[in-house]
Amino acid sequence: MNRIRAARQALGWTQAELALRARVSPRTVHAIEKGQACRQATKRKILTALGVPWELREDYFLRPVRVPARAATIAAVNERA
Repeated sequence: MNRIRAARQALGWTQAELALRARVSPRTVHAIEKGQACRQATKRKILTALGVPWELREDYFLRPVRVPARAATIAAVNERA
């Protein structure tokens, strides 16, 4: 389960309540809980609202996997072959 969702539910909050407390849109909370990336500032707002220390951010937000542009191009060419 998504750690943000779990923390929110443990507090008994809806997505709308977390959004209000974090001063972000409910749509943003929904996207984050679905695993979409967000800005550092948004992460900080969400974690602060949940009472989670910033130092634990990596436990709550997965780091995006970056594929080098060259590797992505080679993979796309190989798929077409």
